Amino acid sequence: MFKICPNCGAHNTATAKFCTRCGTSLAGVVATAETAVQSAQPTSENESSTANTAAVSEQSSVPSSLTSSSTQNQPVTPQQTQSQVTPPDNSQQQVPPQPASTQTQSQQTAQGPAPTAQPYQQADQTQQQAQTPPEEPNPTVEATKKYAGSYWRYLVDSIKHPATVTRPYHQYFGLTSLAITIVSLALTIALMTGSAVSSLPGAIASNVLMTFLKLVFLVAVLMIAVVAVYYLVVNGMLGDRRRSFLTFTTEYAFHCNWMVFFSVFTLLMQMLGMINIGSIFLIWLLLSLGSGLFVISGTYMLFTAQSTNRFDKIYAYLIVGILLVIVFLIIMTFGLSSILSGIGQGINDFGRSFNF
Repeated sequence: MFKICPNCGAHNTATAKFCTRCGTSLAGVVATAETAVQSAQPTSENESSTANTAAVSEQSSVPSSLTSSSTQNQPVTPQQTQSQVTPPDNSQQQVPPQPASTQTQSQQTAQGPAPTAQPYQQADQTQQQAQTPPEEPNPTVEATKKYAGSYWRYLVDSIKHPATVTRPYHQYFGLTSLAITIVSLALTIALMTGSAVSSLPGAIASNVLMTFLKLVFLVAVLMIAVVAVYYLVVNGMLGDRRRSFLTFTTEYAFHCNWMVFFSVFTLLMQMLGMINIGSIFLIWLLLSLGSGLFVISGTYMLFTAQSTNRFDKIYAYLIVGILLVIVFLIIMTFGLSSILSGIGQGINDFGRSFNF
């Protein structure tokens, strides 16, 4: 005979008053036979397993019961809330918050070393270069290029039709043509005489150079004086006041711009060493043609002027001739005297160098 504990189902002796497993009182428990116990034991075990299965299903159905509308009002025990909030898996347990610096270091360690700032700097430099506007061209250089292009067109037009000025040109083109002619001729003479004076003593060579510079200056003054005389007669005596002196000089040089090409051609021949006895004749021919064109241009400007005071152009031409002779005498008087004194001083130095 045995007593079965109503609490835990343990078998106790028939005379036991308390359960030897859980301590539950067995005062009201009736002792049963062994066969009854054996038949009842599977039932109790089935009941306990059923109870355990029900408990597990109850725990698993708690979250769905919380979201369902039929069980929203049912009270939730603290144990159920704890089971819902805290998952049973240890890997999903919440980790206590860490400082920001520690999190940043851990993120940097997990992501690997940070990329260098060099690519970003290069990108910034490229963006700055793209945003930087291109440098503006030098205004002086651009103005010089424009002036040179317009002057070349002026020369070409004067060679095609030297008697007809079809458009207005820059007022300094005439002075530019005169300057090119004078400089080219001066360099040509300097190169021709340079080899001759190179073997002379230093004092004599310096004297010859000064004489040469005086001669170039004298020619330049003479050319400007000729243009000024024609301008005064056309503007003052004939009354043609359509042009200023610079504009008049530009049109004057337009009619005789062949002298620019003659002088430049002579300079190139001298620089290339192509001047000999035969070429000297060609050079003098070209220089004569240039000088003749210069004089003819003044006469052409005089007879094509628009007279407003009815002064006869033949008389104006005679007056121009007289004025040119006076100017020539004045320039030669002061200029040639200085040049001749320089030549005499050079001859004296040359004679003393040979103990004459």
